[in-house]
Amino acid sequence: MWRNLPVFFIWLIGLSVLNNALHHVSPPVESVKALSFFPLACSLILLWYACRKEYGGERMLRSFFPWAAGMTILYLTPFMHGLSLPLDMQTQRSIYEFSALAQFGLLLVHARTWFKPWDWVWIFGVTLFFGMILENGGIILGVFSEPGYLLYLPGLPAPLATALGWVNVLYCAFFAVERILPNMSPYGRGLVCALIGLSLDVVFDPVATRLGWWVWAPSLEVKIWEVPIINFIAWFWALFPYVTVYYWVRGMENYGEGRKVIYLVGGFPVILLGEFLGVITNLALAGDWAGLLVIHRFFINFGSL
Repeated sequence: MWRNLPVFFIWLIGLSVLNNALHHVSPPVESVKALSFFPLACSLILLWYACRKEYGGERMLRSFFPWAAGMTILYLTPFMHGLSLPLDMQTQRSIYEFSALAQFGLLLVHARTWFKPWDWVWIFGVTLFFGMILENGGIILGVFSEPGYLLYLPGLPAPLATALGWVNVLYCAFFAVERILPNMSPYGRGLVCALIGLSLDVVFDPVATRLGWWVWAPSLEVKIWEVPIINFIAWFWALFPYVTVYYWVRGMENYGEGRKVIYLVGGFPVILLGEFLGVITNLALAGDWAGLLVIHRFFINFGSL
């Protein structure tokens, strides 16, 4: 279980969000009942591949099915009772903030089980930096805000917890494509990591939005599961291009790790431009003109400075 902690981490996040949505939020966030099966399915698929890699054959089946059955039964327990213990919004925010910090610390410890020396720089350095750009960039663009947290880095609008959240998610995704799943091209890894991230975000954001952990621009009216559709579009385009380029650069031969890091960080503007073009294209295809207008308004205001 410790060796494959990210598999169970995905499962636990899904379970905790489901339990919170049904029993600690009033009224309950009903959409999470169906959406919660995405992280469960993701964790079970990864568990299958983990067992196959470690054991293979009949021993793999004997290992997988008891674990899968136990995880599924425990996951369904929030559906089995009607206990309601609502928590106020500030308490909820504090729990989320400190749990994100605790998760980051736990993953730091787990990284010692499989990291090579430069992996610390790639994930807890470069990827953390990129996550901070993404989180603060969304706020600066005016798409959402994140008020009321305790810990902010000086001069930045995003709280520390949400910036670390990007690393928490990508750590699990990186572990999956490097240690569990079959070998794939950088594009395949980018797509799989984006899907793993979305499997968590799709269940998490309806609850976070209801609780005001992030507050969306009021003009964003095109929604799904009570969350502006721009959120899910941006999540995909935040992860897929970055992870694809990340593994493409890491796979370069005849270059030292330090030079690769410089190339990736130096390529951030190009990656961000690609992500931006992907987001606005999908917003246009989805007919989310309000989302496009929010972005357009930012550039108008920026140009007037």
